Amino acid sequence: MLFPSLLAKGLSRVLKAARESGPIPLAEQHRYVIFSDHHKGAGTDADDFKRCKEAYLAALDYYFDRDYHLILLGDAEELWEESIERVQATYGQVFDSEKRFHQQNRLLKIFGNHDNNWASKGQIAKHLHPIFPGLEVSEGLVFTYAGPTPESSGEVFLAHGHQGTLDSEVFPSISRFFVRTVWRTVQIVTKYSGTQPSKDDKLRGEHDTLMYEWATKQGKMLLIAGHTHREIWSSRTQLEQKLIEIQALEEASQHATIPDLDAQLAKLRAEYEALRASETFKYDTIKTRGCYFNDGCCCFRDGSVTAYELEDGQLRLVRWEPNGQARNLVDEGQLADIFYEL
Repeated sequence: MLFPSLLAKGLSRVLKAARESGPIPLAEQHRYVIFSDHHKGAGTDADDFKRCKEAYLAALDYYFDRDYHLILLGDAEELWEESIERVQATYGQVFDSEKRFHQQNRLLKIFGNHDNNWASKGQIAKHLHPIFPGLEVSEGLVFTYAGPTPESSGEVFLAHGHQGTLDSEVFPSISRFFVRTVWRTVQIVTKYSGTQPSKDDKLRGEHDTLMYEWATKQGKMLLIAGHTHREIWSSRTQLEQKLIEIQALEEASQHATIPDLDAQLAKLRAEYEALRASETFKYDTIKTRGCYFNDGCCCFRDGSVTAYELEDGQLRLVRWEPNGQARNLVDEGQLADIFYEL
């Protein structure tokens, strides 16, 4: 259940704490990759990460070799359904791959609602420090970016995005009990995945809209969140982006001759209809301010994973295909340009 005032207060609280703990300046040369919502389980039919494991491992190798910092944006571990001991025993290879980043001081970890055990320093010391010695886990962090002008400068705020929701923050113990004792069994028996992005689109759309509306009130600040399992670029889903492309091409054709216009429009319209037919995008509405970005997840039903890359003043949304077969660019832009438009 969503309560706009609770969500806004929760995000504001985390933003205030992140600013007070010290923003991280984005130096002239920087490389960060952000992954969210792995939901690493115990290898059962309730484990939504197992089909994405190979894509994620391939991505980690790619980013480690290129000196990226790794940011885990919450719900990396599915601790509402499983114990941390079972998760670590199942995914030792994945934890070892992440451990390489920590050994070089290149790992940042943020907790979400399904791994909010990491809000406890005692739990961190007991279960994470044996793998990641001295690791600190936060609820959010802030990057500061200095563009060529004040108008092209701003903050990048990272939070999982569950803050303020009734089930995730107000009554987390009750929610965790239900998921572990009831929902996990339902998933195993029915093989139904409740975390796949094609389910409960109305709720996801409402939550994305609330996070967007909160971000619009923060001035020169970009919000990068997870939680909804749906990748969003510049406040717009893929469906919305495709509609804008169609409208822009149609408008341009009124003022100039466009080679192969009919073929281009036919291709874009076919892609648009394919997206519109998917229930994932059923409840979208056009957003006018490009301040909200969502990381998607690492538990897509087809085995792919999505990520945001921050590299030398550029922001990119990418998708790693199943088994790490390819890294595909979804969208990109210069931070200076994105901030200037806010």
